[in-house]
Amino acid sequence: MPNKQDILTAIKNLDVFLKLPELKGAKARLNKNGSPFVYAGGFNMVFQLTHQAKKWAFRVWHVQMGENQDRFLRISKYLTSKKLPYFADFIYDQNALLVNGELVDTIRMEWLDGVLFKEYIEKHLGESDKLKSLAENFQIMCQDLRDNQISHGDLQEGNILITIKGEIKLVDYDSICIPEIEGQREFVTGLKGYQHPSRFKGENASLKADYFSELIIYISVLALAEKPDLWNKYQVKDTQYLLFKETDFEDIENSNIYKDLSLLSKEVVLLLGILKEYISIENYLDLAPFTSYLKPPEIIEFKSDKDVLIQGSNINISWEVTNAQEVSLNNNIGIVENKGDLEIKPSDSFEYILTAKGFKEIVSKKLEIQVFPTPIIKSIQIATPVFENTINLAIQTPEFPNIELGIKSFSNSLNVNFDNSNYSSIEKVKFNKLEPSFGTTELKENKLNKIFNSIKNNRVISKILNNQINEQN
Repeated sequence: MPNKQDILTAIKNLDVFLKLPELKGAKARLNKNGSPFVYAGGFNMVFQLTHQAKKWAFRVWHVQMGENQDRFLRISKYLTSKKLPYFADFIYDQNALLVNGELVDTIRMEWLDGVLFKEYIEKHLGESDKLKSLAENFQIMCQDLRDNQISHGDLQEGNILITIKGEIKLVDYDSICIPEIEGQREFVTGLKGYQHPSRFKGENASLKADYFSELIIYISVLALAEKPDLWNKYQVKDTQYLLFKETDFEDIENSNIYKDLSLLSKEVVLLLGILKEYISIENYLDLAPFTSYLKPPEIIEFKSDKDVLIQGSNINISWEVTNAQEVSLNNNIGIVENKGDLEIKPSDSFEYILTAKGFKEIVSKKLEIQVFPTPIIKSIQIATPVFENTINLAIQTPEFPNIELGIKSFSNSLNVNFDNSNYSSIEKVKFNKLEPSFGTTELKENKLNKIFNSIKNNRVISKILNNQINEQN
C-alpha cells in the first residue's frame, strides 16, 4: 500500500503518473512552497485538480481499502443514476494513479465552491427568514434522500456546504448507505453531538442512520433563527457542534440547552419532545423520521347531535383531530383537547368553527346550527263535529238517584246501544219537541228518566246534547 509521501510525489507529477484519460492534462493545486494542496484524513488524501476549467476533488487512499473498493463502486453508480442535486459528480476510477510502481484506485468528485454550513449560519445570524429558509431546504433534502433510499451517514456541519445561490450540497461520501450495501460493516459512524448514543456500538450500515442527526441539525437552525444569542452562549463557532453536545443526551431534560430551547416557540418545543422520545429509544434503528411527527393536522370528525333546535335547548358537539399542536373552537370556547365533546346552549343561529394548528399548516371546519325561537301558542281552534240525525251511543248506566231534566226543546232520534248487565237496551228513542218548563219535564216512562239522568251525568254526551238543543233554538 502506498504511503503519504509516495502519493504526494505522484500528484506533483501528474503528467507522468496520472493514468486516467478523462483527466489528461489536469493540474494539481499547489501551495506557495510548491507542494500539492491537500486535505489529509485518517484513510485518504484529497487533492484539488483542475481540468478544462472544471475543478475536481481527487481522493487517494493511503490505507488498504479492502471490501470498500466494491462499496464505493456501488455508491458511485447509484448516485450517478439518481442525479440528485445535493451530491457532486462522484466517479470511482480503477487503476487511475501510479504510485511507487503500483496502480491504485481513486475517487474524483466535482469540487464544490461554497461556505460550510456553520459559516453560513454565522453570516446570517439575526436574519430569521434566511435561517428558517435554510431549515426548510434542509428538511426537503432529508426527505429527498429518504425517498431515494440514501443515507449520508455522517450529517454534520462540516459535511454540508451552502453555495452562493443558497443550495445545499453534501460532501464526504465514505459513510453513505444505499440499498445494495445496507447491512454491511459500517465504515464511518458519524460525529458525536449529531448521533444517537447507540450509533457507536458497532452497528452495520443502515438507511436510518441520518434520522437522529437530521433532527439535531433542524432544531438547532430553527432555535438560532429565533434566538441568535444562543450562538455566543454555547460558543458554537469554536466547537464542532451546533447546539447539542453528546453529553446533553445523557440527561436531556436537565441539560442547559434543553432548558433554553423549552422557552422558545411551540414548534421548537414540539421538536424537543421528539428529541426526548428519540433518546428514550435504545436503538437508533427503531427511530422514525422526525418529519413523520410533523404531518399536517387532520380533522377526523366534527359534528353535532342536532342541526336544528329550539332556542333554549342544548346540543352536543364532538370532534377528533390528529397531528395538531393546538385545537380551538370559536364563540368564546377557546382551546380544547384534540378529541372531545361539549354540551352547549346556543342563544341564536351559530356557525361553530373548529381550528387545528399543525407544525406548519392550519386547517378548519365549520358546523352550522340553526336556532329557532320558542313558539307561543295563542289559540287552538277545533272544528265542531257535525252529527247526523241518528247518533249511535254506547252508554254505561250505573245506578243514580232520580234527577229531573229541564229541557227547553229537543227533536232528534238517538240510537242507544247497551249491553251487559249494567246496561239497558233501547233500540231507538225519539224525542219529540217538548214544552219548556225549566223546572220539571214530565216523562211518561220512568225508564227514559233514568236514561236522561245518565246522559246528563256524562259530560261529553251532555255537551253534545246541549249543542244540539242550542242549534234548534
